[in-house]
This record gives sequence, structure tokens and C-alpha cells, in this order.
Amino acid sequence: MKKIINSLRVMAMALAAITAVCVTTPNALADKITLKDGRVFEGQIVREEFGYVWIKTTVAGVPREEMFSVDRDVASLERDSATPAPAAAASAPADPEDAEEAVLPKKPGEVRGVVLTLGDRSNNMVGVYMVANVLEEVIPMLEKEIGTDHTGVVVMRITSGGGYGMEVQKISDVVHNEFKKRWRTVAWIETAISAAAMSAHCFEEIYFTTNGNYGACTGFYGSLDRPVEGLELEESLAQMERISSRGGYDPLIMRAMQIQQPLSATILPNGEVKWYGDATSGEVVVNRVGEILTFDHVLADKVKFSRGTADTLEELTSLLGYKEINWVGKKVPGVAWPISRAEKRQMDFRKQVKNDEDNLNSWYNLYQTNLGVAQQMPPAQRGPWLGKARSFLDKIKNMIRNNPAFARNLFGGRKEFQEWLKEQERIIAELAKK
Repeated sequence: MKKIINSLRVMAMALAAITAVCVTTPNALADKITLKDGRVFEGQIVREEFGYVWIKTTVAGVPREEMFSVDRDVASLERDSATPAPAAAASAPADPEDAEEAVLPKKPGEVRGVVLTLGDRSNNMVGVYMVANVLEEVIPMLEKEIGTDHTGVVVMRITSGGGYGMEVQKISDVVHNEFKKRWRTVAWIETAISAAAMSAHCFEEIYFTTNGNYGACTGFYGSLDRPVEGLELEESLAQMERISSRGGYDPLIMRAMQIQQPLSATILPNGEVKWYGDATSGEVVVNRVGEILTFDHVLADKVKFSRGTADTLEELTSLLGYKEINWVGKKVPGVAWPISRAEKRQMDFRKQVKNDEDNLNSWYNLYQTNLGVAQQMPPAQRGPWLGKARSFLDKIKNMIRNNPAFARNLFGGRKEFQEWLKEQERIIAELAKK
């Protein structure tokens, strides 16, 4: 991954042009989706669900399926009159894994809930595997699964060792402005370090597992021997003061996680907690002088940062104050909670990102190789090589579409990626004309 980053960034700075891409199928009759960025996809629309549309196309003789958000991505959608509209997902699911029972009307007094995993033990980097746009994407799914009457419960199970601080505000905004307005939204901490803890700090309700940890939010410039300082550090401290207010936390708590801020606390007779910016004034020493704060479940519970500790869904249900929650989803052996459609999207997203990471070097090298061969071929013989080059360029584009964070991480930003992409498409288009 690191080997390709520098070369891609250099190319992104050097290249710029404008063109558009059209993915077609050999069928004479075809549905057509025009995107807001100008690209056109022709093929067969095979599925429409939860505000998304799926279209099957053929690229260089290879069939593929693309998914787009109708509101966010699609400028226009034209269905060929000879092509029947796809059946509703509830009556004829396109994927056997989605073939769960239809969502039934709620019973009186029924509370529905889902568990969404933000990261797992293998793939958990904030800004790569834990991102805001996929959380936003599953909101329509959740509205169908647990309702819109404000009785639903969303548990975000966080397992992350940190990542990109620039994703923190985006995740906080989606949780605070979208999820918390619709459902009772709580965090369930397996591990939340650095950017993961910062992202979770807008939750009013935070629960731990017995192995849970939360904190160590010191930022670094690429390596552990270069901590963030100066203006950037001050901006981060100010940002986390604002996010602390969203969760109702004293800003001294997060400050002690970001810098060597001593901290102590006293539990008042009325149950409230008073915080002190030193290690001596409070009855409980929370963070010693010269240390960076990380909560375990014992300390978090002692100073009432945590609402309690739960290792099972049954224990968490009780801590939430319910006798019973209808946890929505499909029961899967080895998984401690039902897999809802929204949770399956989180899992599929991480799986796709992992696949993209593992294959990026190969895709990029194969794109360059096939493009280079096409450039050396006589015009009449370029077609197959250009088709292969396009297919590998499409894989890179789909990687960015699945996770826009890659554009930032690899190219320095979405604009830089678009400039690089447009130049590559211009080169291919000119070679195809000659």
C-alpha cells in the first residue's frame, strides 16, 4: 500500500483534464442511469431498494453490477420499456442473504433494536473501515427495520485502535445530527482508542465490555515519535470541547486523553460527578501527572463515564432498562447478535475495503501495463488492451466509490483523484480514436 501512495500522489499533481465515461452493454435495449458527475451506465436495472439502485453492465466482456444512491448519485434514470421493473425486495430478494422475513408492523409496546459494528478485530481503522458515509447510507434501512416512531434502539459496537482524525467530525455529525434524532443511539465499547474514542464522544450513553478500553487520543504526524503540536493541537482540543458538549461530558475528560492533563473527580451526594483539572482535589485520581488517560471498564464505571458493563446482548438489554428488545436481523452461528440488513452493509463494506487494499497494487500495475501495451500497438490492435486497461481503471474507481476515504488517503483528496482519473480517461479515449 505504502509503495503506491507516493507514486499516485505524484501523478495526481502532474495530471489534469476533463472527459466522461460511459459503461455499456452489448444489448440493443438497455436501461440507462446518468450520474450527477456526468457518467452514464447502460445495462439492466436489477434491483431498487432503500433508496439505492443496482444496474448490471458489461465491461470488456465481463459482467458486473454497480450500486448507486438515487438521491446522492443519480441525475436521471431511464428504464427501457421492454425491460420489466425489478420486483420489490421484500417479495423477491436479489441476494439469498437478504431473503429474511418481511418487516412486520410493530406490536403495541414493542421495542426494536439493532447492533451495528464499527470496525472488527481485523479491520477497524477510522477513516478506512470506520467511516461516516456508510453510517449515513444505512439510515433508510434502519427506518424500515426498527421504525421511525423514536422507540428504536441502535447499539454501535466499537472495535477500533484509531485512525484518521479528519474522519472524527464526520462520524460525530452523522451520529449526533441523524441517528440520535431518530433512535436511542448508544455506544458499546470493545476498544476505542485515539480517533475511535474521539468519534464516540458524542454518545450520551456509553457502555463497556469487561475488556473495553477508551482513550489515548494523542494525535501523531505519521509516526509515534512525532506528536501533533502547535496550532493543529489547539484546533483538535477545541474541536473535542465542542464534541464533548454533544455527549454531555466535562471537556477535561477528553483533554486528559489528548494531552498530559491531570484529572481527578468526586462523586457528590446527589450522584453527580465534579471534575478537577489536577490529581489532588478530587477523591478519585483519574489521570496522574505526566500520563495520558485511557479508561478501562472499572475506572469508567467508578466515575460514571460508563453507564455499565455488559458482555452479552442480554446484559446490555438489562442495562438499557428493558425487559425485552426485539433485536432485528438474521441469527448467524458464532455471532453474538442478529445481523440486520444495516449491519450486513457495514460488514460487506469492510470486506470490500479489505479486498481493495489487498488488490490495489496489482490493479494499478495491470492498468499501467495494459495501457502501455495499447500505446505501442497499431490502432487496429489496441481494442483488447484498452478494454483490459479500462477494466482495471474501473476497479480503482469502484474502490473510491465504495470508500471515498481512499481518494484522500492515496491521492491527497477527492479533487486530486478526479483530476488523475479524468486524465487517464482522456488518454484512453484518444488512443481509441486513433
